[in-house]
This record gives sequence, structure tokens and C-alpha cells, in this order.
Amino acid sequence: MNISILGTGFMGKKHKAILEQISNVRINAEIDSHSEPNSDIHFQSLEHFLEEKLETDLVVVATPNYLHFQHTKILLENGYNVLIEKPFVFNLEQAYVLRETALQNDCRVFLVMQNRFSSVTLFLSELVESKKLGKIYNIQLNAFWNRGEQYYIKDSWKGKKNMDGGILYTQFSHLLDLLCCVFKDDFAVLFRDLTSFRNFNISEIEDTALLVLQGKTGTKVSVNFTTSVFEKNQETSLNIIAEKGTLKISGQYFNEITFQHIADCPEKFEIPSTSNEENLKEMYLEIFKSLRGKKNNAILLKDGLGLVDLLEKIYS
Repeated sequence: MNISILGTGFMGKKHKAILEQISNVRINAEIDSHSEPNSDIHFQSLEHFLEEKLETDLVVVATPNYLHFQHTKILLENGYNVLIEKPFVFNLEQAYVLRETALQNDCRVFLVMQNRFSSVTLFLSELVESKKLGKIYNIQLNAFWNRGEQYYIKDSWKGKKNMDGGILYTQFSHLLDLLCCVFKDDFAVLFRDLTSFRNFNISEIEDTALLVLQGKTGTKVSVNFTTSVFEKNQETSLNIIAEKGTLKISGQYFNEITFQHIADCPEKFEIPSTSNEENLKEMYLEIFKSLRGKKNNAILLKDGLGLVDLLEKIYS
């Protein structure tokens, strides 16, 4: 597999490190105007890369958030399969444009949603799909994190409203995606409050989001996300109150069952810990199966439309 990486900043470097662990993968291009050329695989611009017409199986888009849609559209128009870092797009209109462009050029668009391969997501999916919880009454999702001056660097695109998108796009989209992919519901926004408490002087976007959602099945969801926690992350937690049981998952790595009482289930579940790097590697392995025409669980653009729809409703 020949892989090209567009954007060699923090996320681009993370993707490169994962790809270097996978056999039969060759990084044949690194595209970034801000880094010095250091090898024959370095390209100072996307235009230069496109001029070379390299044989590339997949281009990873890891550029700043506001460039994801533009860069993906250009790559698709030039016949490349693309993997997009979050946020994939800022609204459904952009998603539909990419879908149509991919169709016209016989290309595929994959999404970086590695948390769908985490042990927590797989455990919850099995629990919900098997109906062991029965009707889901109430879900509470909390994430109390710290993102301060070290994150929102002056003159960076991060924290700029039109370039960043907001904390639900950049920080917490994986957790909202968990609602979409595990519970497979269409959520309406009953209440939203997007506020900045601590970061109002260093960021144009909110640092706290309070939401109340309701699914078509009647499930109520309360969400409390913040990046305003003092100095270091506090917790990520999920509570589920359902017809046949109650469950709480929390812990530093969001993989500890701290309360459970579910009918006809073992008294104690254990969720094996999987790292973000392991989840990313599994994500790539599924993408490579897809590109080789094998049975796979790769995450395509269509699989992220529910999340894009929810984010657009929250921010509209």
C-alpha cells in the first residue's frame, strides 16, 4: 500500500507513526508547506503533489480543520481515495458534495473514527444490539477536560470560530459519535448552552457545552462537556439507565465499569484496555481490506452522516 500524508503537524505525525508499524505499507509522500524538505518524498504543496501524479492508494488529510473539505474535494477530483481526520466536514451540504464527487470519480472516502474500534464501543454495541438492556431510558455523557493556553497557541487556527468549528467538532466528536453508532438513534436537540468560562480570552469558540437530546425511540440524553477544567483532565463517564439494567463506564481511559446491575448478565463485566494507537492501527487494517476488495469494517463517509447531522443541529 502506498500512502500519502497531507499535513505533517501533530495528527499527521501520529498517522505516520501508526503506518510505520504496518507491514507492506510505504509512505510515498509527505505534503506540507510549513516543514523543510528532507527527502524525495516531501512536497511543499498539494499542487506540486498532484503534478507528480504518484501511484497512491490512499491520501490521509490531516490539515487544519477548515481545510478538510477543500483538500478532500480536490483529491477526489484527481482520482485519489481519501481518509479524513475529524472534523470531516462542518455540515451535511459539504458531506453531500464529497459523496457526489467521490461517486463521479470512482473514489472512496474513509473517516478517522478509530474509537469505533475501541473495546468500550464494541462492548456497548454488543450490549445494545443483543437487547440485554431493553429500552434505553436515559443516557448521561460527561467529559471534563483541560485545554488551555498551551493548546490554543496565539495566531494558530485552533480556537478560531470559522477555522476550528467548536469543541464538539475538535474535542468531543468521538463521544457524540458513540451515541450515534452504538444507540443508532436520530437525536433532536431539546436544549443547548454553549458557553466559555475559562478560555474566553484565548479562544473564539466555547469551552463548555450543555445539551439535552431526545432520540426517536424516546431516549433522553444529557451531555456535559467542558475543556475548562483546571490544569488537567478530570474524567470521561457514561451512565445508562435502561429497562433491564443500569451501567456506568468511567476511568482515566474510559474503560472501567464502575457500576453495573443488568438482568441475566454476569455480575461483573471486564473491558480490556485498548489504546488510541491500537484503535488507529485496527482502523487502517480495515481500510486496507476495503481497498483490496476484501470483507471489511472500514468506516466510510456514509457512516458519519449521523454525526455530521447532529453537530449541525447543535450549532445551527
